[in-house]
Amino acid sequence: MVDSLRGIKGRERVHAHARQLVEREFTSRRAVLTDSGTAALVLALRLAVPKNGVVGFPGYACVDLAAAARFAGVRVRLYDIDPATLSPDLDSVRRTLKRGVDAIVVAHLFGYAADVPSVREIASSEGVIVIEDAAQGAGGSLRGRRLGSLGELAIVSFGRGKGLCASGGGALLARSEIGEDRWTASLRDIERSVPARGWSRLTKGAIQWALGRPSLYALPSMLPWLHLGEMVYHAASEPQPMPLASSALIPSAFALEASDLEVRGRHAAALDAMAAEAHQVQRVVPMTGAAPGYLRYPVLDLSGRREIQPALGVMRPYPRTLAEQPELRPVLVENEPATPGASTLRRSLFTLPTHSYVGASDLAGLAAWLGVRETQAGH
Repeated sequence: MVDSLRGIKGRERVHAHARQLVEREFTSRRAVLTDSGTAALVLALRLAVPKNGVVGFPGYACVDLAAAARFAGVRVRLYDIDPATLSPDLDSVRRTLKRGVDAIVVAHLFGYAADVPSVREIASSEGVIVIEDAAQGAGGSLRGRRLGSLGELAIVSFGRGKGLCASGGGALLARSEIGEDRWTASLRDIERSVPARGWSRLTKGAIQWALGRPSLYALPSMLPWLHLGEMVYHAASEPQPMPLASSALIPSAFALEASDLEVRGRHAAALDAMAAEAHQVQRVVPMTGAAPGYLRYPVLDLSGRREIQPALGVMRPYPRTLAEQPELRPVLVENEPATPGASTLRRSLFTLPTHSYVGASDLAGLAAWLGVRETQAGH
């Protein structure tokens, strides 16, 4: 691999190969490889929303959406999420569109499909562009189509814990069914041909892999820079091309995806059986026609008594709704209505680990957290 990275031509070949793989896997007419998923969203907002225009965001999502909106110079309205499915509340989407937006972002959470096709159908009547946020798509699908191939524009992430891991980076995608003159020329204009080397990403990726086991979560929970279980705001910056080291890891990320999906699905099935037996626990139900990527396993605690257990990898994903996030307030349109579904998720949602390092002892610990005996959970 080192030889292939030497010289400008070698670096261009590696970067071009990575871009072609991304375009093929996500059936995209054109992809721009960026230094992060947030950077890809900044570019999408610049394409789809005029300066000082308005974008619709889900009320419960990663705070990186707020960072992208602020850097792109757009204002934000919020629509609600159905806690039962983690998909948009379509009535709330309709009301948000009536209040006025130039584009709307639909985000998949934890590998569970959000109903992008229905949102597109509603938005098309208003002339509103749909941006699919598949940073957490994790190889999931909806109606036989990969998450990340459903929106007019889509973003994906190759960062830590996102399913397709290349130790960083992201991509902005334009759909293959959209005409050549709508997005492709713009994407070509913003693409940079010679990426940075980015060797530090390889070291960072090795460290993240080593700390991935649930049995080691106690160690990273003591390292403040990992910010496990927190909603940490990182200001966005001017998008840059994907570092070369990450581009070089893209082929292996796709090669490993199927085996990772199989393992996560197997662990999710075990957690399904446990959650079905647990008292005052509500499982998130995948949409009809969806095959989740199970990046994490989400459950709603109806008792209000369960707590996080970092040593087991049991975390609350986002401790605030976007409306409650201070950094969003400067760009949030005034007098936006409440998002009760998002508030329910903030109060009740926990996510459990599903990755390949989850072992029998970890599943036993998760059964205990759910309040299920091992014999009940089928162990």
